[in-house]
Amino acid sequence: MRKFLRLRPVRHILVTSAVVFVVCAVVFVVQLLEFNSTRPRLQGLTVNATGIVSRVDDATVTVRFPVPNQPEASAAVELDTTPPPLGTKVPVRYDPSAPSRAVTTGASALVTADRASTYATVTVVAVLAVLAVNGFLLFTRFVQPSRRKAGSSVPMRRVKVQRGLLTRSWLETDTATPRWIPVYFSPTLIGLPSPSRVEVLGDLRTDRHVAVRIDGEVLYPAGSVRTGEPRGRRLDNPSAPDEERTLAAATPVRLARQFRADLPVLAVAPVVGAFWALVDGSGFAGWLTVSVLIAAFGFWWAALRGSDPSL
Repeated sequence: MRKFLRLRPVRHILVTSAVVFVVCAVVFVVQLLEFNSTRPRLQGLTVNATGIVSRVDDATVTVRFPVPNQPEASAAVELDTTPPPLGTKVPVRYDPSAPSRAVTTGASALVTADRASTYATVTVVAVLAVLAVNGFLLFTRFVQPSRRKAGSSVPMRRVKVQRGLLTRSWLETDTATPRWIPVYFSPTLIGLPSPSRVEVLGDLRTDRHVAVRIDGEVLYPAGSVRTGEPRGRRLDNPSAPDEERTLAAATPVRLARQFRADLPVLAVAPVVGAFWALVDGSGFAGWLTVSVLIAAFGFWWAALRGSDPSL
């Protein structure tokens, strides 16, 4: 296990996973505090009734409803949604010891508590999902391929493919029936002549994930072997590397540079956040929460897919 933890792509995945965990933890705590601050407003509301909207004042409605053994009660309820018209029958939940404390459908307290509990639950599920996916990928993309015996050397060329906001490295076999292998980035790929003979760990025809060995370095798969050319803007390595590529191939790539290369994936975060805030009606707080979560998961997703930071 220590061997795999030292691998650059594994460290990249673990660091981005840690970012997701921290963001989820912060969101969880904020939502828990929000829920706890709202809970006192809902405590004691144990009796249900059917009321009638008797007054509408901006975002506040007054509802009248029957109370056993008492005159008809009324309560002013602040809403988080569009108020219903006058005379509308609405469900009411009230405190039998103080009927003026009541809520109805769309009440701000109910919406806030429901939204906070939903966001908190989502963060917990997200963390569990990240842990499960990381464990699965660690086995299928690193442990399992490394156990396979070395097969024959196959002529391949390194291809960079940009699709949308993500750029990845692929190894394309120069054979009668070509295969495309997505690989996690290594500086070795920058100076790889096209084509070069590359040692395959496994069988390209039957194994879904195969690793390759180039000059003694093992490159691990960032996805499944494909029989069709990946879609996107393609850039091939030259037949012989120039001095600049040779120097780049010998220079380690820090994770900070990797993160800078992954910044474009964050462009979608505020857009998704704005869409969610519009649909959910959660305003700036909802936009910020969803945008931060999407941004964190964007970094993690780029790491899983094997983003290529080379120029």
